Amino acid sequence: MARNNIASIDIDQTFYALIPSRFPTVDVFARVASGRSSQFAEIESITNPRLRERDRITKGAQIVDANGPLLQNWNHAPFTYLNPEGTRFFDADRPALELAAEMQTALVISVRKRELFLSRTTEAPIGLEMRELSRQVKGRFANGLDWDPRLDLVERRRLGAQIAEAGFDGVLFRPAERPSGMCVSVLKADVLQRAVQRDHFKFVWDGSRVRVVYSFGSGAEYHPDELSGTEQILAA
Repeated sequence: MARNNIASIDIDQTFYALIPSRFPTVDVFARVASGRSSQFAEIESITNPRLRERDRITKGAQIVDANGPLLQNWNHAPFTYLNPEGTRFFDADRPALELAAEMQTALVISVRKRELFLSRTTEAPIGLEMRELSRQVKGRFANGLDWDPRLDLVERRRLGAQIAEAGFDGVLFRPAERPSGMCVSVLKADVLQRAVQRDHFKFVWDGSRVRVVYSFGSGAEYHPDELSGTEQILAA
């Protein structure tokens, strides 16, 4: 089946991503709250767009299942805080969540994004803690697995507009960072199951690049260039 000459594919599988984290976790207001973190959090919640989106989802009703996938911060926040640069296939006004079908692919993409960000801010050497999340994705997506991973931005955005207008839940594609891998760009939060926390990693930034990736779970160290190849080297 195809929509607007774009083939479709049904997905029901687990995907992965990494987010900046603290390991172990810390109180975000601890440095300024002087023991009044709850009051600071209450003030912050007044203008928090993620919490406003949560209210929109529940339509002001009493929450029966606070653990439902749609109410989980990691699932609805990506569609609330817009990326001014947009994503791989979609413009800034069309939020999407990008996930990888393999954890090794997720690591490669996350490293490249962190390198871009840190190089823009000329960050001094630092260790960045990253948290692995997995979630099941189930829906009907545009099948872009045969597309060239090196498509330029104009062509990717043109395809993205067609995908959104056709009503797909997103697009499955090969990422330029690791063409042997597979990724999905999700347009609708309701195709996501609950995100599950897994391993923690540290990206060691040396001032110009991420030199090594360290796994807290296995104690293994990986070189980013090795992760981007076709060989599966990430410890199970």
